[in-house]
Formats: sequence, C-alpha cells, structure tokens
Amino acid sequence: MDVLSDVLTTIRLQSALHFCPELSAPWGIKVSAQSDRAIFYMLSRGSCYLEVDGLTASAPLVGGDVVMLPHGAAHILRDRPRTRAIPIEKLFGEGCASNTPRAVQHGGGGEKSALVVGYFKFENQAASNFLASLPPLIHIRAEEGQNVPWLEATLKFLASESTSDAPGAQIIMARLSDVLFIQILRAHIAQCAKASHQCENKASMLRALLDPQIGQALKLIHQQPDHSWTVAKLAEQVSMSRTGFAVRFTQVAGIAPLDYVRKWRMQKASDLLRQGENNLDEVAIRVGYESGAAFSKAFKRETGVPPGLYRKEQALRS
Repeated sequence: MDVLSDVLTTIRLQSALHFCPELSAPWGIKVSAQSDRAIFYMLSRGSCYLEVDGLTASAPLVGGDVVMLPHGAAHILRDRPRTRAIPIEKLFGEGCASNTPRAVQHGGGGEKSALVVGYFKFENQAASNFLASLPPLIHIRAEEGQNVPWLEATLKFLASESTSDAPGAQIIMARLSDVLFIQILRAHIAQCAKASHQCENKASMLRALLDPQIGQALKLIHQQPDHSWTVAKLAEQVSMSRTGFAVRFTQVAGIAPLDYVRKWRMQKASDLLRQGENNLDEVAIRVGYESGAAFSKAFKRETGVPPGLYRKEQALRS
C-alpha cells in the first residue's frame, strides 16, 4: 500500500453531501467555522466568489472549479463581491450538517449558479497531523482538474447523482465523495509539483511525498512499521548520509525521522485497537514493540491514556 493510501485508511475518512443549492443572482451565503471537518464545493454551473476567513483575497470560481477548505474555516460564497450574505443557519433552519442532500433554491431570480456541496470528516487523531500540513484553501480550477485522471468524470457523476431519485443515490454519492477527497489531494500534489517553488518553504507531509528520497523513506516506514528503524538505517536505504538525511527529512516533513516513526506507530496502533481483532501483545508486535508492557507505556505517553482504556472508549463510540 502506498503512503497516501495508508494514511487515509488509518484516518478513516467519512464523507457526505450537505446540500445542493440552486442559486440565482443576487445571492450570498455565510458559513461559520466547522473545525471537525473539511468542506468542499463543486461549482457545476455559473460563477461566484469565495472569501475565506484569514485570507486577504477572494477566489473567483467558475463552472467546473472545485475547492476544499481542509480546516473548515469560516467563509462566504456570493455571486458578486458586494452582495449581502445571509447565515446558512437562517437559510436552512437546521444548519448545514444534514446528511440528506436537498435541492434548495435561493436568490433573486437572476443569473443561475449551481453548487454541489459536502464535507469530509475524520474519525481519529491521526487526521490532525495530516490535515495540519494542508493550506486553508485548495482551489482546483476546471482546466487543472482535467489533468488528474477521473477527477472530471467523478465530478460529473457526483453532480448527476446529486439530483437523482434513483435507488442507491445517497450511498453512491457518499462513495464518490470519498474518491473526490483523494482526487483533490492528487490534484493539489500535482499543483505543488508543478510550482515547487511555492511549496518549497513550507514543511508538510505532501511536500515529503514529493521528495524522491524522503518519499522513499516514508514508504519504507509505512511498509514496515514493526522494523527497528534508526536514522542510519533509513539513510542507508535511500542512499544518503545519516546527517544529510536527518536534516532533509526534518526540513521537508516538519518532523524528525524517528519522531515520525514513533507517531506513525501510535497511529497504526490506535487503528488496530479500534478494530479490536488483536490482543495487546499482538498490537505491540505489529507496531515494533517487543512486549505489551513496553507498548502500553509508549502508547500512554503519546496519547495520555492506556491502550486498554482507549480500546474501551472506542468500542463505546461505535
């Protein structure tokens, strides 16, 4: 399994549509911050402006554009920069957290726009380290999306299903939303690769994946979390000096190599504990610890709770 797939499997992505508004100018919608989810918009028709809290410039969107707010920042969508925006709670009554897509009409009857809107939610703490490296806004323009295999087809399929009354439409949309999240990340990685100078100064997991040698080291760590990795062993595997590797890894990933190994082991262990299929000693061995006792001590130091209690808490939530 590749590194991105491994991360997303451990994060345990959930996704759904909020609503599918049909908008006519003038229109404006204000959305409050939602820190527990990433929000995405696909503008299937028309044009509008997106203003994200903390960003100075608004982003003009046209039909076919896709945007994602990885941290759920507060934002405003409107047909023109000066159009008054109303809170989404006022527009939809129960807010924008409904799992059932709804065709909603809003606006003054002028030029038409249409949005497919949804969210991506994550089940565990593993998401925080991954999402923290993403920018507040990812904007995939229509012409850029065409360069990512199946992104355009996924968006068209999603837009079609969002207005369908056919049996199974909701589950199809949920699965397509999962695919869409990965496609957006792929498109963002492609953007960074194309304009590497813009991503060069910011350490992140995505930047690390783009680095040939550090990306290979990450692949080794993810393929063998139970291996007794040292900085020297990882450096040797990617043909770098020990010091050069340690410095480069920290520069591009934003974390020291062995700190990443430790954190990833704990994230994999958390996932195994949640699944409940292995006893404590088996989990310990699978993430590189010689005994359940050593693993328990490390897990509590990292997460603040012993693994047995963590497993019970997760079972109660499910």
